[in-house]
Amino acid sequence: MSHIIRSGDTLGEIAQRYNVTVAQILAVNPHIRNAHRIRIGQSIKIPARKIKSTNRPRSTRRPKILRRSRSSVTSVALEEGEVTNLYTVRRGDSLDKISKKYGLSVEKILKANPSIKNANRIRIGQKIVIPADSFFDKVKGFFEFKWLMGSENKYVEVNPFKTANENEVSIAEVVLDKDGSIIPDNTEITVDEQFNRKKFFTAYREIFGSLKQHQVNGLDSLLLSFERDQEITNLQYMAYMLATVKHETANRFQPITEYGGRSYFSKYDPVLANTSRRRSRAKRNGNTMRGDGYKYRGRGFVQITWKNNYQKLGDALGYDLVNNPEKALDPVIAYKIMSYGMRMGTFTGRRLSHYISREHIDYKNARKIINGLDKAQLVKRHAENFEKILRKSAA
Repeated sequence: MSHIIRSGDTLGEIAQRYNVTVAQILAVNPHIRNAHRIRIGQSIKIPARKIKSTNRPRSTRRPKILRRSRSSVTSVALEEGEVTNLYTVRRGDSLDKISKKYGLSVEKILKANPSIKNANRIRIGQKIVIPADSFFDKVKGFFEFKWLMGSENKYVEVNPFKTANENEVSIAEVVLDKDGSIIPDNTEITVDEQFNRKKFFTAYREIFGSLKQHQVNGLDSLLLSFERDQEITNLQYMAYMLATVKHETANRFQPITEYGGRSYFSKYDPVLANTSRRRSRAKRNGNTMRGDGYKYRGRGFVQITWKNNYQKLGDALGYDLVNNPEKALDPVIAYKIMSYGMRMGTFTGRRLSHYISREHIDYKNARKIINGLDKAQLVKRHAENFEKILRKSAA
């Protein structure tokens, strides 16, 4: 998943938004040399999954190394002392902390890193060699190690190809973190992923056709939002929301701004509208200042409009959307607006539960949640297809 830097963004805020750490973002974006210097329009990778481990480096992917074909791996010969890990120094690290993390002595780390002249002086971003640990020492005579390719993370597959008696040794797996460090067997792995991305995108392409990268990014972000949204657990809710986004964003799957130049939105302005009826309507919906028609134009996945709606949704979700309406274009905030509005009936008074339940699925009339019955049949077909896709990809 990627994120496009917008005005006012910082890595700290981005990390909090995606429930990761700044260190994790930096780990997958080696081109970022200074965490305090990012530019508007810059695209950065966001690690979407996490491995929780006390006092251990985190990984951002679930190990996917079972049942891999041999053609997808490349053998690595292992000689005595050849296997090492690389650790990237992070803020707050010291050699003492790193040595305890890996169960080694500082002296052993210094011996493996002759370039370190002073044990008390290491820098953030520095690569430190961690000597081969006892695990490799024990198993390298019995197993063949293979690097798995084509993944953001480096994983090691360990198979009993070289043991004298294969019945005595079971298949083992070693997972390496982004920095090359071994994640121990007892690490607690918690995965937010409820939908298999490969199955999802394969099924999507079979039904809807090809995808561009920005569409893949948008869909992945939406799936991640579903997985983190404790209020959305109904698969049909998800299917209808995806169908709505597909239609409302013209297949972009990214938050968009309502089309039209500044003059187009004068009809929603309390001063610039060309009839008293339009001016009165603007005031009733909270647009009371000249320029409010353009300022509070449609934004997001579902195009919220009018100052009153920006106020209502901002208050409900804890964002100042009145003074910062552009926040509605943030994918995370845009999703929360859509989720809350469709569940609570904020947009039209109609809500998801009116049309989707265990006893009744009415994708056609569910369109009334957003915009009457405009394109209701089309969105219905999209929802039916997304339901099939989600069922195929559900973990």
